[in-house]
Amino acid sequence: MVDGHNLIFAIRGLHEMQVSGRGDEARGALVDALRRFAQTRGEQVLVVFDGNEFPRNSDVSREPYLETVYTRRSDGGADERIIHEAIRRAEQGQHVTVVTNDVRTLALKLPKSVLRMKVHAFWLKHIEHAADPEGKPVEGDFSDIEREMEARTEMEKPEPAVQDRDRKRPARPSAEAATGERIRGKKERGRLRQERRLQRRAKPGRGR
Repeated sequence: MVDGHNLIFAIRGLHEMQVSGRGDEARGALVDALRRFAQTRGEQVLVVFDGNEFPRNSDVSREPYLETVYTRRSDGGADERIIHEAIRRAEQGQHVTVVTNDVRTLALKLPKSVLRMKVHAFWLKHIEHAADPEGKPVEGDFSDIEREMEARTEMEKPEPAVQDRDRKRPARPSAEAATGERIRGKKERGRLRQERRLQRRAKPGRGR
């Protein structure tokens, strides 16, 4: 279940449409995205909007895997409709997840068996990532504020301190190389001793 206008005002691209007088376009874009999600996963999705602004309230639009509901203030608005539907479906044994950032008036009134998912987490995982799994920018992509905040946080993190045990140490010579070095040292010392003996013998008065 999706808290429609709560999601629209939380996602930057949809929010810009809504506040610029293109509310129908924002709702249409959200419904299209949820339709793709529902059909791809085979999940039943219910999206609920506050419908007070519409002169003719269509109430419910049903299609395979997707229901779109517009509520009236006299019926308690979107929050009450979501709570009612969540309780009803949970009692029927359905696994229900509500997508909303509204904790105060909605999430706290949901049954314990009903899961809640924050808007940005849902959008990034199931909408943006599904639309472009390789992470490439796509036309019409609704990048949200959370992604920007995460990127900014990563940039501001201090460089981690390097511990002594992690510092790069010179490689130790192998046993074979060490043995060869010792042999060369012995040969050099023997050569020097031989040169000294020859020099002593070459001095006058020596060698009789």
